[in-house]
Amino acid sequence: MTWKKILAREYGVQYTELSLKCLTPINKDIVPAPFYEQIYVPEDGNEVCYIDEAKWIEFASALKEKYLENPDNYEEFERLFMQTGNDYMATAEKIANSNLKSKTNSELKAMYLDYLNKNIKYGPFIWMQFIINNFFADMAKEIITNKVANNESLHDFIELALKPDKKAAAIQLNEIAGQWENLNKIEREQIWEKFKWLPCLDIHNRPWTKEEFFSHISEFRKIERKLPISYEELLEKINPSDMEKQILYVAKRLAYLKDLKDDLRRQGMFYGQRLFEEIANRMGVELEDISYVLSTEILDFLDNGSKVSKNLIEEREKGFVIYFTQDKNIICKSGSDIEPVLKELGLTVLEEVSEEIKGISASRGKAQGIVKIVKGVTDLVKVNKGDILVAVATHPDYVIAMHKASAIVTDEGGITSHAAIVSRELGIPCIVGTKNATKVLRDGDKIEIDANSGIVRKVK
Repeated sequence: MTWKKILAREYGVQYTELSLKCLTPINKDIVPAPFYEQIYVPEDGNEVCYIDEAKWIEFASALKEKYLENPDNYEEFERLFMQTGNDYMATAEKIANSNLKSKTNSELKAMYLDYLNKNIKYGPFIWMQFIINNFFADMAKEIITNKVANNESLHDFIELALKPDKKAAAIQLNEIAGQWENLNKIEREQIWEKFKWLPCLDIHNRPWTKEEFFSHISEFRKIERKLPISYEELLEKINPSDMEKQILYVAKRLAYLKDLKDDLRRQGMFYGQRLFEEIANRMGVELEDISYVLSTEILDFLDNGSKVSKNLIEEREKGFVIYFTQDKNIICKSGSDIEPVLKELGLTVLEEVSEEIKGISASRGKAQGIVKIVKGVTDLVKVNKGDILVAVATHPDYVIAMHKASAIVTDEGGITSHAAIVSRELGIPCIVGTKNATKVLRDGDKIEIDANSGIVRKVK
């Protein structure tokens, strides 16, 4: 088996287990070519997802055939995406608004299972949207390039084509920031209530307090990006065929779903935290600890009072391996048990890292600055005005630091990734998909990024 590195995220055990289940035959009615061959391993403070390369190719090919080769199927995909995402969020909100303290363990178990099941049904759409989005974005870029290849506005045209037709939460905040000084106290508190869930990536990520939000909002800024023509004028200029027009339409819709998927997930997590807080209280642990407990361990506790030791939780917080056994059971190993598992699965040899840093130009321009490596939300405070933010990937949590940065470089992502979209909104250079920037660069390095050609150079 050849393992393919897919992504790295700062997830706890509970959410990683859920992510692990999403693409399996548990969701065979949703996922084309489902599979079990995947594993998450600790690396640089994140959990890194590896998938059997053959299974990943089969899965991606099935999605390509179903959607890119048959764009008419997209409307049904978006309908199900919205339905399952809103169903998950509504279920979490309903549970959060219940009198959880009055529930028996048995009733709490039923709520927990309902929450998990709705989350697992929405999870595949997060994965599938990620892949389908890349297919359509690349095709849209190719269509426009073929029609206006020699036009000096080519990159503006591509940006226009892939600009979301609606604004997800992080982009909305840019606009609100520009009006902040004109808002009264009540209006500001209403905005905080509307957006305080934004940092809730996982169970252990708390929502913004009112004070935190008020201090952060001043760091947002709205950048007016004046593109040379409107989207309608672009269509008139390139005169796409009916099929090309449909591909461009789907690409623009997917650019919005790219960020909306996280909005729905984080709001579901925000409401879900109240359920997990109640379970944590009964287990005698903190909310952050529950993030590192398996679903079977929670169910065992609610059934018969079995508790997970604090030592095991603390060990998992430092890093864990989670995967399916041959009999399709989920195993989580931590501490000294990690290395033998990696050796058994053939993941002990790390890939060689090239010193050349080259990626995809996501937002054009050039910049010089000091590197700040951001491996997780706790690193965001390192980023000062004018620094170059270098990360595995960016998420809505990172937007405050992104506003301070003079440029952004990521290991992961494509032209419609979060880093790409936000960088274009901010009007700063951005290179994505380098694969190795966080490995080659170090805090304090001075670098020059040429986002016109996708190249990063160290400055002596």
